[in-house]
Amino acid sequence: MFIAGGSGWYVYKRYLAGDKWKPLLQVKLKELVLKSTDSLYHIEYADFDLNLASGDAMLSDFKLVPDTAVYNHLVTEHKAPDNLFKLSVKKLTIKNIGAKKAYKDKVLVIDNITIDKPDLTIINKRYSFNDTVKIGKPKTPYQIIKNIFKQLRIDSISLKDISLNYINKNQPVTRQTAIKHLDINISRILVDSLSALDSTRFYYTKGVEVILHDYKMFTPDSMYRAGLKQIYFSTAKREIVLDGVDFTPRYNHTNFYKKLGTSADIFTLKFKKIAITGIDLQRFLRDQKLYAVTMDVINANIGIFSNSNYKGKKSIKIGKDPHQALQRVALDMKLDKLNLSHSTIIYSELDATTQQTGIITFNNTTGHFFNVTNDPDIKKNRPLMTAHINTRFMNAGPLQVNFRFNLNARDGAFNYSGTLGKFDGRILDKLVEPLAMVHVKSADVERLTFYVNANNYGGKGHLEFYYKNLNVELLKKVEGQRQLQTQGFISKVANALIIDNDNPDNKGNFRPGPINLKREPTTSFFSFLYKGLLDGLKPSVGFTKKTEGTVNKVVNKVSSLINKFNKFKADRKQRKLERQARRDSITNLKKNQ
Repeated sequence: MFIAGGSGWYVYKRYLAGDKWKPLLQVKLKELVLKSTDSLYHIEYADFDLNLASGDAMLSDFKLVPDTAVYNHLVTEHKAPDNLFKLSVKKLTIKNIGAKKAYKDKVLVIDNITIDKPDLTIINKRYSFNDTVKIGKPKTPYQIIKNIFKQLRIDSISLKDISLNYINKNQPVTRQTAIKHLDINISRILVDSLSALDSTRFYYTKGVEVILHDYKMFTPDSMYRAGLKQIYFSTAKREIVLDGVDFTPRYNHTNFYKKLGTSADIFTLKFKKIAITGIDLQRFLRDQKLYAVTMDVINANIGIFSNSNYKGKKSIKIGKDPHQALQRVALDMKLDKLNLSHSTIIYSELDATTQQTGIITFNNTTGHFFNVTNDPDIKKNRPLMTAHINTRFMNAGPLQVNFRFNLNARDGAFNYSGTLGKFDGRILDKLVEPLAMVHVKSADVERLTFYVNANNYGGKGHLEFYYKNLNVELLKKVEGQRQLQTQGFISKVANALIIDNDNPDNKGNFRPGPINLKREPTTSFFSFLYKGLLDGLKPSVGFTKKTEGTVNKVVNKVSSLINKFNKFKADRKQRKLERQARRDSITNLKKNQ
């Protein structure tokens, strides 16, 4: 009896250890993979360990291997898929498999599957027959498993530290893209006869989370380096969050233009966080269109550098304004609202005449953009993208700007209007000294309002500039001198005959600032914005063509008098030297006698 009891306990232990179920599950697992892929793939592994008592299983050195012979046959039969997969996993752990229930009731229940450091290669080769041949509806997951299991339920799947290698064979030269440090978490998978009809599920799951760490890449032209600390994507929350984003040029300004071979604005972009929420996942997967409710851009630092001194080929900016560039984005998209908060924008331009760089800054910028889209169907009914921006101009005065962009206009039509509040006008030196050769000695700016209708070819509008105590000094570039030199006399003439110290003046007369500026094809969007305002500032301070002509006449007359006086002095000095020379000659002659 003792021997019989011991034998029974031994059999029970082997039953719990999985000796009975292990070979059955191995056969079923391999059979499932072969059937579900039409023999295109099979699995391999070094060891399969199953403990029925705990319901745990572990596969080591697991591989999903494509059969190249089957694949080539599918190509000749015009049935091959566009993507071929290769997967290797060092360790795959399955927690709490209901093996007995799976065998008896055909219901497979698993608590968790953890896949550590999987290495996945995707080989993409698009075949025209997949676009033209009708192959019927693909099998649903339930149709694939129904002959083996009536139901498949997995509480969670975790894929940790994935290495992904994407190989594109659609061009003459094969291109590869590698991604490392990718995590994927999938929750509450259910595959049965009814789960496909559950609208709360995303492809049979309650949620998929994708997290990518420390991603870096170069732009296709290799001029910029892009990187981010983390990308987070959640189907349950319908959001994408990008943390620590930066987009920076790979070269300094001089080498950038040498490499590029033409003039262009150079961008340096850094974002603490970008979040896209309310994504229409079905539209994205079905139509490859990004429809979302909101994009939040937080703590952005945006730098734009323009070089008007570039001596090589000038790039044409027509058709490249922001709303026009949006229309060329390959992915159709629609954002109901884009929010920009706590951001800094710096525009700098190197001037060809002064060889110096003018700077405009917009600090603590907050903005709201509406109807951000390039989708033709949306633009038919809603052709305008609008923006409302609040910022600190040169970190000195409050500025509110409104934009209206016509997304359908071929000439890039848009308008901008706004109000700039009170500030000390001397701060403008950072802009007007390098770009207009004017030094602002004093200016108490009270208010500036503007409205401009513009497009790719010019802008018209008006400006109202309220100020007091304006006094400027005109500068000039002197050969061999790095710093700009003052034009003292001409500056005094300008202040006396052109520049009005106050607007309105002491009699209450107000000078408006009409804007009518032709846009050069090489002028960038941001450069055109401030040049349009400068065009209206000139008549506001009294600098019209008439007053400019008056000053030029005065300067010419005075210059003529000065030239005559200088000539008289030079002639008198010359005559004096000649008389001295004759006296010296007579003295020397007497000595020799």
